[in-house]
Amino acid sequence: VDWARFFGIHIDELEFIDRLPRSDDPTMGFVGNINGPMGQIPPGDYGVYTGPVADLLRTYGLNAQAVKGWSVDSIKKEIAAGRPVIVWIVNLPFAVETSQYTASNGNSTIVAKFEHTWIVTGYNNSTFTVIDSEWTYNVMTATFIERWNALGNMAIIMSND
Repeated sequence: VDWARFFGIHIDELEFIDRLPRSDDPTMGFVGNINGPMGQIPPGDYGVYTGPVADLLRTYGLNAQAVKGWSVDSIKKEIAAGRPVIVWIVNLPFAVETSQYTASNGNSTIVAKFEHTWIVTGYNNSTFTVIDSEWTYNVMTATFIERWNALGNMAIIMSND
């Protein structure tokens, strides 16, 4: 909802959460309880990946596009064009621990303890500026890349199409 607000669309946070599909597959819907303990992996309280979030953002009139396998240079181009990017990362300060998970639908995906999102709003030669809930801070580029790579370089961008 913070990302949507940047683009002039005001969405009620609780409504958005309620409208997310639920699943034991994070590529299909929110896994577990959003208020559950942090650091779990599916089928425990976990979260959701780019596809369902982008799909829901589009219902509010945003041209949100889920991307995977993106590069740091691609993020920089979006930021330089004035478009913040939502990225899926392993949250600080926790260790990056990934594993393969197979949901009940047979889909297999990478998961990580402390899966989280940041909104990237800026960069310079050594850091990325991210919004993390109510905090804004700089993350060293190497740290950003390590945490973003862990989940396959997933992001949501504002599509030009």
